[in-house]
Amino acid sequence: MSSLQYYSDGKLIRLRTEAVDLESEAAAAKPARRSRSGSTSSGPGTETPVSHAQHAMQAVQAQHQRLAPLFNDLQPDTRLAVLTGGAAECTVLLTETLVLESPNQALLRRLSQAYGVRVVLEGSHGKVLLRAPQAGLQGVVTVIQAARDAYEHGDGRHAAHPNFIRILRQRSPTSSGRTPLWNHLNRGNPGVRGADVAAHAAWTISQGEPSVRVAILDEGVDTRHPALRAAVVAEADFVAGQSHARPDGNDAHGTACAGIVLSRSKSWPGLASGCSLVAARIAKGDGQGGWVFDDFHTADAVDWCWSKAQAAVLSNSWGGGPPADAISNAFDRARRQGRGGLGAVVVCATGNDNGPVGFPATMNEVLSVGASTPWDERKSPSTADGENWGSNFGPSIDLLAPGVWIACADIRGKAGYSNGNYTQSFNGTSAAAPHAAAGAALVLSVAPLLGEAQVRQVLSQSCDKLPGSNAWNRFEGHGRLNLHAALRLALRSALRSAPSLQAAL
Repeated sequence: MSSLQYYSDGKLIRLRTEAVDLESEAAAAKPARRSRSGSTSSGPGTETPVSHAQHAMQAVQAQHQRLAPLFNDLQPDTRLAVLTGGAAECTVLLTETLVLESPNQALLRRLSQAYGVRVVLEGSHGKVLLRAPQAGLQGVVTVIQAARDAYEHGDGRHAAHPNFIRILRQRSPTSSGRTPLWNHLNRGNPGVRGADVAAHAAWTISQGEPSVRVAILDEGVDTRHPALRAAVVAEADFVAGQSHARPDGNDAHGTACAGIVLSRSKSWPGLASGCSLVAARIAKGDGQGGWVFDDFHTADAVDWCWSKAQAAVLSNSWGGGPPADAISNAFDRARRQGRGGLGAVVVCATGNDNGPVGFPATMNEVLSVGASTPWDERKSPSTADGENWGSNFGPSIDLLAPGVWIACADIRGKAGYSNGNYTQSFNGTSAAAPHAAAGAALVLSVAPLLGEAQVRQVLSQSCDKLPGSNAWNRFEGHGRLNLHAALRLALRSALRSAPSLQAAL
């Protein structure tokens, strides 16, 4: 299939795609089973390699009913478009729908007459979802053409792009056999002394205020978990429209992320346990070790978090695939309009491909977080922990935080990563990002009048430099997160921004 083009942030983005159909890819894929850890395997101790095309088709088959509104006719012989050459951890499927922001009636009539596209769903903040009249590849081409037309005849400030389905592969936890909660206080087993976020010292200043709400946008959070239940102040499901944000089956990723920040267990504490939890379910597991979401509903979830749920911090342990203005603009609204105009802090994981940072962590005004190890290294396939993955890097990275063998909450019971209510080995930049989200929440707990850019600056400037580094670099950013240093700097920053208070003291 020839390359396709659409606009994002005023730039023309070229997509390389391949045409696939459900029937042939289903036959090509080997039978696989999903373990409790989330890995996909064909037998004990083996991993089944799955191509982007196979992964996309498996996801569509697993969630046929849910994804059907994004297509006209999902039949076994339907030809669809899948992006090629992307990051290994993210598969992107083009749909027969496009996202527009705040289109006027004249534009909608123009697109309807020229391309036959019709509005099928309306979201918040002016977002609308339109669908092409054709099925399969022709529908995808129509969407691309209509999106370009809408952007070129618009003002360039509003989204007009294909509605992508993103299918992320999860990192499978591995047993560390080492001291749990090393990320809070590292005594050198594993790793080196002091290679932690100085949590215990930070808690002498603050463990977080209930008025500070942290949103976890993920594949659901077990909001009835004994360590999280009391922290929940708002939850919403953008996948199945349920009245809660709890996950299905083995979807344990979001609960682990929430536990890192907000667990109120005395034995397995979160880093900002005094703060409050907003749970937004944006994705659902595909049964093959990955989870599935689309841009329109994700952007709507972002807008709900800052506007309706009043989250001060948005934690995003997901990413990959091409940029999408609907998501970027929703994050920008959170940063500019959240917290009564002071701005919500947006935290994003860089990704785990040991390559370039993935969208949305590529955005300049979000806190882009990579993973560090107990040995105070940027996680790579060659680091001392021995795990074969690497934290993504590039010009947008801000800092690192622990991302190996993280002990945290797990969905209750035998489903999830472990047999009980907690796991000791959550991995990836998915684990690192909630550390920084907790840092932002603690900073706002002691200095609530700081703007979101000031919070990001405090967290970056207070980092510990990794051995051999003395300045920002594209692999480590400003260094490894230090919560105690961040809170001390936040208090000084708040004092400087309040001259009347400073004079009184």
